[in-house]
Amino acid sequence: MADEKKSQVTPAEYREKDEAASPTGDFIAQIAAAVAVIFTFLTLYTDATVTPPKVIKGYETAYGIIILVVAGLTFLFATAVLWSKFLNKDFWIVRSPGWAYSSASAVVIIVAILAMVFAKESYKVNWGVPIVEFLAGVFLGIGGMLKF
Repeated sequence: MADEKKSQVTPAEYREKDEAASPTGDFIAQIAAAVAVIFTFLTLYTDATVTPPKVIKGYETAYGIIILVVAGLTFLFATAVLWSKFLNKDFWIVRSPGWAYSSASAVVIIVAILAMVFAKESYKVNWGVPIVEFLAGVFLGIGGMLKF
């Protein structure tokens, strides 16, 4: 009798309660996106052949602008998901943020690699900035994986 009653209940009711994704992935993605945004405001390239040395900030390049936009939107999205989940326990977005975080991760990682490989002529790469942005992309991916 109990098995019959259990089978009459829709599977979605059981799945949502048993397999609800924790907000850990959202939090990791939020912090990683914030780090990626912050590092676009630091010096990405330096030209030491002139005095005083000429510097290019990350947001002054196409690479930095792409990372700034993607990571900024990801930060806003992760913040909205976290607050919505906090205010409404049965919030409808449970697993789909993983796709957004993973997509943003791919963009940030690829663009950070491009910034390292294709530096502006006669400019040296400030290696700390693109490496941290690359790692921020990796952590965005980890946050996305925790949502599945």
